[in-house]
Amino acid sequence: MRSRSLGIGRVTGITRHRLASARLACVLALIAATGGYACGGGGSGTGAQPDGAAPGDDASGDDGAAPSLTYSPQGCKYTYTPPARLGYLDLALDDTGPVDPTQGAPQRVRLGLGGGTQKGQAGYADPTTSATFTWETAASDHAAKVKLGTSATALTQTQSGYTWTLKPTLGSNAFFHEVHVCGLAAGTTYFYQVGGGPAGAEVWSATQSFTTAPATGSITVGVFGDSRDQVATWQAVHVRMRDAGVAMSLVGGDVVDIGGEETLYGQWLDAIWKDPNDPTKFLTLGQQYVVPVNGNHENDTATSFANWAIPGDGDYAETYASFDLGNTHFTMIDDQQLALAPTGAEATAQLAWLDQDLSAAAGDRANHPFVVVVGHRCLFSTSTHGSEKEVTDLRGLLVPVFDKYAVDLVINGHDHDYERSKPLKAGSPPNGDPVVGTGTTYVVSAGAGADAYPTGTAAVFTEKSVAYGSGTPYVGAYSLLTLVGNTIRLDAYGLKASATTVAGDDKIDTITLTH
Repeated sequence: MRSRSLGIGRVTGITRHRLASARLACVLALIAATGGYACGGGGSGTGAQPDGAAPGDDASGDDGAAPSLTYSPQGCKYTYTPPARLGYLDLALDDTGPVDPTQGAPQRVRLGLGGGTQKGQAGYADPTTSATFTWETAASDHAAKVKLGTSATALTQTQSGYTWTLKPTLGSNAFFHEVHVCGLAAGTTYFYQVGGGPAGAEVWSATQSFTTAPATGSITVGVFGDSRDQVATWQAVHVRMRDAGVAMSLVGGDVVDIGGEETLYGQWLDAIWKDPNDPTKFLTLGQQYVVPVNGNHENDTATSFANWAIPGDGDYAETYASFDLGNTHFTMIDDQQLALAPTGAEATAQLAWLDQDLSAAAGDRANHPFVVVVGHRCLFSTSTHGSEKEVTDLRGLLVPVFDKYAVDLVINGHDHDYERSKPLKAGSPPNGDPVVGTGTTYVVSAGAGADAYPTGTAAVFTEKSVAYGSGTPYVGAYSLLTLVGNTIRLDAYGLKASATTVAGDDKIDTITLTH
């Protein structure tokens, strides 16, 4: 296991994890004491801290009602209203006000997904025909436009969006811009610029390109999580995603160490924006879809939601989402409140949605035979968090739902290793040991930069367990899903410091599921 020196002896990755929790709890206590802005904790009104530290207060930092705005993207069959719980400031639709040519230059342009979360209804999220563009500027302005087309020299389509100011828990204000685009063609490469401003004085980004997800054929999806300690490893994983040509990356949480610290997002997203080998080119940010869910280190802060585009609307927007891709229905669930406040308003709403979503997916098996769920906390693991009460309680809450709808595959992070279970169903009680032999396969696919945890002794439910870090050939781990025909194949890789491509890494596990 890697360790670091803080001038007071050696600190393991696990100890560092706890130190970060203590640091954040201390900072939030100071903020609360001085009347500053503290991170929100969703519908419960509290912000539970990483690793079970005491929750902090939820305060917007401003008196009176929160500002409101409803965005109706042109050509899309859905609307989006930023939830008041996020405390966004200065919400405004795109206009032609002045834009400073330097301070208004778009930074860290990223590609996400918008849309509804009700499968079968108009406006349901669709990565084959839609995309959402999010970026930041160094100063506030209301420029929120995307120009795009199928040729770099003919950006003939223009769509407008909205802007807001984020007041993070830690750090100075950040200025965000977002545009949703619908009606695109599946499996098609588009070129685009973002920006806007008054006629004749617009400020635009460099031209980037992306490809919408294909509707048919073989589709590759990257799945990984827990990057928060080593930005170079996070960057290397994204080099692999570009190398693999994934249709999108699904991230299982804990991208940064402290979710309310906006400067960390700047550092981590910068590392995957520009090509590290050629700064005139781009890596994955803005070139490939990235759809994450929150982990305990994001802690459901407004900062974490501001930095990504995730489907959803309503009070708990972006804490759950789903979409269909190829032969698979993907469900994304933010389990922070499910684990820490399972009877609260947010968790209750999430569970109701999850039951409805998986029920709709079960009724659509003829078109999308596989169901895959992505969340943060590892429901079955031999490593550090596997036996913790909040994890086993979450197991008892979710596994019976996954059994009810015959979910094929659940992919989590939280423990920093790679593990795959045997097929499992809930035991009695469901928060205890599972019944082994049939049911859902559970995978832990972390290792995109987080300090390594050891794997434990082989549990009766574990089929495969691979560690990374000191004493192993690997500095991290990631997985690639291949969706084709009546199969899903998961290939897990050990990330090697000496390699630069997927082919140079070791394939540490493969499993194929068939319907």
